[in-house]
Amino acid sequence: MFSRSGQILKRLVVLDFDHTVCEHNTDIVVRDLLGPDGVPPDVRSILRSCGWIPYMQRVFRLLHQAGFQPMDIGSAIRGIPEVPGMKACIANLVRHGFHVIIISDSNSEFIRLWNDFNDIGRYIHTVFTNPAKFDPASGLLELRPYHYQTECSLSSKNLCKGKIMDEFLRRQREERNVEYEKIFYAGDGKNDVCPMLRLGRNGYACARRGYACYDALQGAIGKLSYEYTAKVLQWTDGHELSDLIWTEMQD
Repeated sequence: MFSRSGQILKRLVVLDFDHTVCEHNTDIVVRDLLGPDGVPPDVRSILRSCGWIPYMQRVFRLLHQAGFQPMDIGSAIRGIPEVPGMKACIANLVRHGFHVIIISDSNSEFIRLWNDFNDIGRYIHTVFTNPAKFDPASGLLELRPYHYQTECSLSSKNLCKGKIMDEFLRRQREERNVEYEKIFYAGDGKNDVCPMLRLGRNGYACARRGYACYDALQGAIGKLSYEYTAKVLQWTDGHELSDLIWTEMQD
């Protein structure tokens, strides 16, 4: 399908990952391999003073020092269940011509491991997340921030999902002549509010029911100095999200 200007018209679904595609927080699952007392106070203090990425890098070092191998971490990630119905939702959307991308504050290694194990990596157009890889010599998982930003107060310094989404849309338009006639953004956390606020009249902010995103989004919308034109939807699992998307596509 083409627009009047000759651009290729597509539909886009943007997904968070933790608690949106997979049911649990990947970082917490791996951290908990250390046990209830495995993270000492000096490492916990890094979270308050330096943020999540330096904290998790120290957690990965603790795991390495405790003898955990890449296969142990991989096994923990692969053991996380999907949000019910989400794999089928993603596969069905792609089969019907949607582009599906992931924007997540997890990391590239965890997302790759989970997606490949669950056979959905082939459906994902692009993944935007913090780069990570296992050092081939030592087996230590090395983590880096996706970028460093200070302009968005709604987002962490290492990853602004709204900025990433806007840049993806710009590149698709300018480099591939692709315009998205409808954009669905599905997430669960407060860090999903920024990209949701950037949606326009063709956008759908899909907040997972029972998580922090919906209330945070409503609070942010209430403070806007302009009319918020995207439609706000709530979903519980992949089955309901799929139904919502197809219902909106009929309008």
